Amino acid sequence: AAPRLAAAPAVVRLATAIGAAPAAAASAWRAVGEGFALDALRAAAEAARATGPFAARAKAEALADLAALQSRLAGAALSGSAAGDPRAAAVAQLAREAAAAGDLVAIGVAARALAALA
Repeated sequence: AAPRLAAAPAVVRLATAIGAAPAAAASAWRAVGEGFALDALRAAAEAARATGPFAARAKAEALADLAALQSRLAGAALSGSAAGDPRAAAVAQLAREAAAAGDLVAIGVAARALAALA
């Protein structure tokens, strides 16, 4: 329940921005989150071992990027503009592999690929 509650403000912003019902926005948010392994990417970013003076900022930026991507992908799903993209399956696989790798570089590569779909 906690991850759903954490996403609630973003879902409400999405619903408001595109004029969708909050339930539809929540459903799209969950669907793209599961389909593109965004929850796994977020968990990997939070757990990633990072050192140096920019470690905390790198993690925060990765998490912010993933949230923004999920919002854009959910918005595209709600508007129908994301339907049938032939790259989607390969990008979803890349995202799962990046989450499994668990480092910020892999997560960044996946985020870049996801951004090309959004």
